[in-house]
Amino acid sequence: MEVLPQSGLCPAWQDGLAQYALEQCVEAALLADAEGGLIYANSAARALFGYRSEELLERRLEELLPQLMAEGGVRKETVCQHRDGRRLAVEVVLSQSVVAGRSFQFALVREISERKRLEDQLREARRMEAVGRLVAGVSHDFNNLLTAILLYTGLLLNQLPAESSLRRQAEQVNLAAERGRSLVSQLTALGGRRSLEPTLLSLNEVVESVRDMLARLLGEHISLETSCGERLRTVRADRTQMEQMLVNLAVNARDAMPEGGVLRIATANFTVGEGAAQEYPGMTPGQYVRLTVSDTGCGMDEGTRVHALEPFFTTKPLGQGTGLGLSTVHEIVRQSRGQLILESAPGRGTQVQVFLPGVEGEAVTASAPRQAAHAAGAGTVLVVEDEELVRRSLNDILAGKGYRVLQARNAREAMLIGQGYDGPIDLMLTDLVLPGMGGPELADELRPARPDMRVLYISGYRNDVRVRQLEQAGKAFFPKPFTAAAIADKVREVLAATPGHSTVTPVTAERGERILK
Repeated sequence: MEVLPQSGLCPAWQDGLAQYALEQCVEAALLADAEGGLIYANSAARALFGYRSEELLERRLEELLPQLMAEGGVRKETVCQHRDGRRLAVEVVLSQSVVAGRSFQFALVREISERKRLEDQLREARRMEAVGRLVAGVSHDFNNLLTAILLYTGLLLNQLPAESSLRRQAEQVNLAAERGRSLVSQLTALGGRRSLEPTLLSLNEVVESVRDMLARLLGEHISLETSCGERLRTVRADRTQMEQMLVNLAVNARDAMPEGGVLRIATANFTVGEGAAQEYPGMTPGQYVRLTVSDTGCGMDEGTRVHALEPFFTTKPLGQGTGLGLSTVHEIVRQSRGQLILESAPGRGTQVQVFLPGVEGEAVTASAPRQAAHAAGAGTVLVVEDEELVRRSLNDILAGKGYRVLQARNAREAMLIGQGYDGPIDLMLTDLVLPGMGGPELADELRPARPDMRVLYISGYRNDVRVRQLEQAGKAFFPKPFTAAAIADKVREVLAATPGHSTVTPVTAERGERILK
């Protein structure tokens, strides 16, 4: 241990006892004279600031802690600078004392960069939790409104001939409702409020399945190039989320290339070794699948890039963007236990790399889309829905398909109909959440009187614990919002299903190309 000049200090310091104690201190300790000239710095201080002892002793306290000294703080969080230029968040306790007639200044400095990082993460987590609660609170009512709009526009489009001048207006209303549905889907994904259906996937197959849709989204002025890696590893992820991720990235790229350009999508196996794990923070060594999406667009400056993944951040004018595109992608990657790296520069385009852990097993390919059935329905359906718009639209849809429809606004009315109706009730289509009594409780109450009645639950709550219970029990469930054709097909499916057969529809966003920026 280096013995520094005593400078008139107390005997304990001269004997080295105080210096020895400070050398063992985990905080950086700085001792300065009344004028601020340093006369002692312990090993922690040398490590914190990156200087050798003799270099530190050539400096003054206000050089190392300028903001604190200027404001005359006693205990404060501030920022200091390492020798290599890095700025470090620190907490400083500054005191002054008089020893043997001489004045001294003493500072204990603790680096809190990691603590500040964790605090920022906690604040972000709380903000995301608040977003999730907000989404959960409004999505039910919003989904009810979207359901009614989609059902009625579906009825109109079925009745309007192709040459009708009103058809385009109905199509625009339907498009607006679809965009609203996409917005709710992105918000639920962002807030972590959407149930997932992870399966074994090949990203090559996912890319190929949406390639034509992406080409239509990009338009003729942008070329789409895909390069699928050979013998690509399987990943475990939600297919709908993977498709939404590609659509969001394509839409962002399209907006960055208003004059045209090239969008490239590539997949490849990627191995992270011990050395590479340091180059890619947050990634543990192992086998990954890398998805790279790059464009030749305008790119982002550094100020934009560092905020690009934040929820609701957008450079677009008010009303032209929600700021959910990249933040939703980031959340999807996080939920899939992956990592995202965003690189961009003005005039050099943008590149997004997504790394997903490779897993063992054979990928499940997407089933061919089922054609909508148009056969007339038969039987009696009891619709239990407290939202009048949805209840009336369901009545019109099902009645138009040939069903006899009974309507109830709540569980009490449904009980009266179920126990008093003189005739069979083949299906009860009920909202999961009703005033006074929920749909499952209503079904249990009616079971003795209607043992053969099928039940189909609907709901705009996408992450309600009761939805998960229905899924686990294999009960028939269909999430709002839905289209006229979709609900008609679902009713027919439930009525035709073998008793005990699961007819749960996963609570995920319906696939489509209308995704908001």
